[in-house]
Amino acid sequence: MRALFVHGGTAWEGGARIFATVARAFAERGHETWFAAPAGSEAAVEAIERGVTVVALPERRSARGDAKRLRDQMPRSYADVTFVHDDRTQLAAALAVRAVGHGGVVRRVAAGERLVLTWRGRRAERLVPTRILYTSESAPAGHAAPSGALTPMRAELGVESGGRAGDWGDGRIPSDLGDSPVLACVATRASLRRATNVVRAAALLAQRHAGLRLRVIGSVSQDEEIKLLAAALGIARRVDWLGHPRDMGKALEGAAAGWVVADGDDAALGTLDLMAHGVAVLAERTSIASRYVSHGIQGTLMATLDPPLMAAETAILLSDRERRMAMGAAGRARVEREFPFRDMLAAFEHAARSARERVGARS
Repeated sequence: MRALFVHGGTAWEGGARIFATVARAFAERGHETWFAAPAGSEAAVEAIERGVTVVALPERRSARGDAKRLRDQMPRSYADVTFVHDDRTQLAAALAVRAVGHGGVVRRVAAGERLVLTWRGRRAERLVPTRILYTSESAPAGHAAPSGALTPMRAELGVESGGRAGDWGDGRIPSDLGDSPVLACVATRASLRRATNVVRAAALLAQRHAGLRLRVIGSVSQDEEIKLLAAALGIARRVDWLGHPRDMGKALEGAAAGWVVADGDDAALGTLDLMAHGVAVLAERTSIASRYVSHGIQGTLMATLDPPLMAAETAILLSDRERRMAMGAAGRARVEREFPFRDMLAAFEHAARSARERVGARS
């Protein structure tokens, strides 16, 4: 089977990571896969570094231009199935499929996203009926598939379980964090304001914990504004700006707790990453956070992200080792039970087979 994953954005954000990860897993299972992204973009570079074959989209973008580039760069007779995330890439995929007379299209709906079709999406549906791939347990009210569309399917997010965070190299678990706790923060540029609240909370905590360290994960770590804020608050030397770590286990090693202040797929993946590595989750009480974290079980969910309140809740958690360890263990167990990567991969494969079978029936 030949599968193409088209990501129209330039940033290495949740949707890009999901498509690239699934593309690589498909390839490891013997399928031919490609990941399409704008030429020279962060998404393309990060995918290449992770061993994914990349098709470069033109810098000046249009649905027809993308469709032509996809047809020109894809080998043989295009792909059996093309996965997309948005209206423009859906239209580009539909145009390419109609031009070559082969292939199916699957549109994935991201975590927390509502399916809304613009004129591009409606036109794409008329060209090639598209399989909708939801992220949530089922399509909620308001997520109804377009009239005449193929039956929707589901692919819940999943991640690989990692080693137990908090372990030292010799396997010991520290009995007391003392003055040197390690906190993580998962955020993107889009969630900059909430990320600054985490930095402000860390500055308050640093007054009680002389050796506190904050590890910032995600695209927000490249933003100069938040770095200047850390410097102004006197904690610049206590912050590690990690960007997009390929080894999440190493990035979360020794972390006592982790703040997730991103949105959409990034929020879901960040939460699952922390849980998979046994790290207690701290987050605002949103629909996405509540989907994965039960308050008081896998972490703490807050009504608002007020820095003093965030610092107080984090301090309580840091002072209670047994509670942290119980939350971490509960999070890891839930990921292994309900959100394993193998289940997400199986759902993507099922959608791909369904699209291919539909093509065979049409031809």
